[in-house]
Amino acid sequence: MAYLGASGNQISYQLGGECFVGASADTIWEVPAYLPYLQPPLTDEAVANAEEKIRHTLPAAYLALLKKQNGGYIRLSLPNMKYHDVIAGIGPNFPSLTPLDDLQENVSFPLQGLVQFDGDGHWYLCLDYRENSGIPSVTYANIEADRESRVADSFADYLSMLQIDIEDDEYVLEAVSDIEAVKAELSASLGISFEPPDDWAFGYLQHGARLGSETNPKWVWISPNDVPRGFVRANNPKYMELKDLMPGYAARFPELPPNSYILSTPEDVRPRAIKACTRSGLIVRPLREYVNRG
Repeated sequence: MAYLGASGNQISYQLGGECFVGASADTIWEVPAYLPYLQPPLTDEAVANAEEKIRHTLPAAYLALLKKQNGGYIRLSLPNMKYHDVIAGIGPNFPSLTPLDDLQENVSFPLQGLVQFDGDGHWYLCLDYRENSGIPSVTYANIEADRESRVADSFADYLSMLQIDIEDDEYVLEAVSDIEAVKAELSASLGISFEPPDDWAFGYLQHGARLGSETNPKWVWISPNDVPRGFVRANNPKYMELKDLMPGYAARFPELPPNSYILSTPEDVRPRAIKACTRSGLIVRPLREYVNRG
C-alpha cells in the first residue's frame, strides 16, 4: 500500500507505529462537528440524485460514513498529508461531492471519472472511476502541478490508511473535578496567568496562558475532552438556523476516562507542569498511551 505526501509524490506506507490506524463511521468524524459543513441527513433520494450526477455508484464504505454524519471535518488524516481534513457530504451545502470535469483545461491527465471529496482548488482527493466504473480507487489530483497519483485501490483501503496523529506535547489529566484549581496550581508553579477561556477557534473552551516573549510566545493550553457535539460561530449568517442542530455533548477522544482534560505545554516547562498537576492529585499520562494503535 502507498500514500501521497504533500508534494504529491508516492511514499511507502507502513501500518503500525505510534498512531491509531484505520477509520470507521464511528471513529472518523471530528468532535465537535463544524455545523456549517454538514449536509442534511442522508436520504435514498439524495444518494440517487448524487449518483445520477456523477454517473456512477458510490462505494458502500463512503455511504456508511455519510449515514452517520453527512460530511464535515475528520479527526484522522493520511500520513504526511495533514491538510486533508474534510470528507464532503451529499447535499446543497459546501463542501459537497463534485465531479472535476470542468477543470480539464488546467491539466494534461483525464479528469472525467474523478469525483472530489476534499480539496482546495489546487489539489483534490477523488473517487476515481476511470479504470473501474463500479469500484473506484482513490486518487490525489494536483491541479496546480498537473500531477496525479494513486492513494488507495478502494475507498475502504483509503479508510484503513487513516490515522490519528498525536503530538508529543499532549497529556491527559484524568478525573478533573475543578479546572480552576488546576489552573491555579499551574499558575503558581510556572509563574503564568491564564487568560479568560475562549471557544471561538474550536467550539469548546480553551484555557491558555502565554510564556516566553512578545516576539517568541509559548503557550500552555488546557482543554476539555467532553465538548459540544456541534458548533457554529455566532457571526455565521446561519447561526440561528444551525446552533441547535446537534445538541448535547460528546468526547473528542472516546478512549479517555470521564472528566478528562488535555494539557499541552512547551517542552522546557513540561516536567514542572506535570509535577504541579500531580500535586493536585491528578493522574497525568501522555495522550498517545490512551489512543488505540495499529
